[in-house]
Amino acid sequence: MKNTIKQKSKSLFTVISLVITFLIPMTVSAYQSTYEAPYKVSTFRDALKKSKLQFPIKKQIDFGDFKGVAKANFYLSDGRYMTFKARKKHKKIKVRSELRFGPNAWKINSSRSKLLKAEFALDKPRTIKQITIMQIHAEKPSFPPLRIVWLRKHKGLKDHFWAIVRPSPYHKKIHYVDLGKRPNNRFTRISISVRNNRVKIWVNKKLKTTQSLARWKGTMNYYKAGIYLSGKKDIGMATVRYRLLEHKI
Repeated sequence: MKNTIKQKSKSLFTVISLVITFLIPMTVSAYQSTYEAPYKVSTFRDALKKSKLQFPIKKQIDFGDFKGVAKANFYLSDGRYMTFKARKKHKKIKVRSELRFGPNAWKINSSRSKLLKAEFALDKPRTIKQITIMQIHAEKPSFPPLRIVWLRKHKGLKDHFWAIVRPSPYHKKIHYVDLGKRPNNRFTRISISVRNNRVKIWVNKKLKTTQSLARWKGTMNYYKAGIYLSGKKDIGMATVRYRLLEHKI
């Protein structure tokens, strides 16, 4: 009787082991197939060949290594939108899911236009108050001459996009330029052009502002696009979907 029980127990253990062995690869495979790679859409391939993905701070995907790659924070949604997600869990940390273009940087005083063009839809976050979507960033000193941000409320305006311009790398003073209210469930087109020490910003093909960056002359810079959460008191999730992203230097 005892031998029979032992044999049955052994047989049951064998069956369970086989089921687990069979199911684990299926579970992993199912998880991996949850996300589609943005590289799948030809619209994004040129931009992805020129960029690397930074998440949450350091490099996650190297320059051009995007073929067949998707992450929980970087994936293709609805078969057509390159989607970035970032969650800020602590007030003092900074978190990003962001493309950095390169590998070569460029100068503000270049006579050849440096262009970043994007069409994106930002989901209004529940708790986050500040989201950087596009930016120009300098290598040294490591500051952004320009950030395109969403602010929950600023200067009495709620739910607007803003251009935050830092005219000099040596002073903290910044300028805020209102780029308009965030549209619900619609895409916004923003184009940035840098040439001869000046930056121009278009919103939905209309020129919104021209700003001098002459004091950044000589610094090396690069474009970035995605999501960057740096609000000191912010905690929460942010999501942005791109249907167009072009980078030309």
